[in-house]
Amino acid sequence: MTAPTTRRVDESMTLITAMIERPQDPAYAAAAARRERAGLPGATPVGTPVVVVTAMLIGLLLALASTTLRTDQVAGAKVRADLIAQIDAHRTLVDERSGAIQERARDIATLERAALSRAQLSGLSGEIDKLRLTTGIEAVHGPGITVTLDDAATAASGSDGTTGTVLSRDVFIVTNALWEAGAEAIAINGQRLTARSPIRFAGSAILVNYRPLVPPYRIVAIGDPDTLLARFGAGLGAAYVKSLTDNYGIRSDISTQGDVTLPGAPVPATERAHRPTEGSS
Repeated sequence: MTAPTTRRVDESMTLITAMIERPQDPAYAAAAARRERAGLPGATPVGTPVVVVTAMLIGLLLALASTTLRTDQVAGAKVRADLIAQIDAHRTLVDERSGAIQERARDIATLERAALSRAQLSGLSGEIDKLRLTTGIEAVHGPGITVTLDDAATAASGSDGTTGTVLSRDVFIVTNALWEAGAEAIAINGQRLTARSPIRFAGSAILVNYRPLVPPYRIVAIGDPDTLLARFGAGLGAAYVKSLTDNYGIRSDISTQGDVTLPGAPVPATERAHRPTEGSS
């Protein structure tokens, strides 16, 4: 070992020994000595009663804030659970009453046919049945195709800020493409579409016929499967579905159906429509 190296080692050991024996910086000791010579009180020790009380108050405030936050979280979770329970209960009630309304509508249709038959107006009865099918009031069944849209497995934000969530406009565009492809009847998650059926977006839910739906969204269209597939694939619908999958990771599936049944839509209520009187134009 050379002399300079030995000198540096000795200096380092001396510095370490000084730090262990005198951990307080000499400048602090000199400053305290000057304060004492000037008749000023020395530095306030950390363990004074004021510091202890202040630390206790801070700890008490932190504990109180933590307890308050935990209480708010528990209360919020309870309110959320109560709201979900109320929504489920009301949804069940609405489903029961909707089923009862559809059952009464079928009874009314049967009575109408019987009355028309007794009045020897069977031709009018057939015309009414066609209108019920056209307007979507009557349940129908037949072959067709199903287009399924589901949220992406992981949220992926696109260039326009849209995430991998199926939106109402996605369902709307695909539904219109199926109508253009020749669909005779369409239902979305069991909600039959008519000329008065809205497809809207409210918060994080898609509403069809003012009923909230949850993914996956199954858009079932009745018609000739080969024709529907060909026209849907050649039109905007298939290209739009592919873009949703490629750009946002939205899961999709298009399949044919041998025979599916679509429920009838609720009978629309008329508030301003009235039978015209004789002689009125």
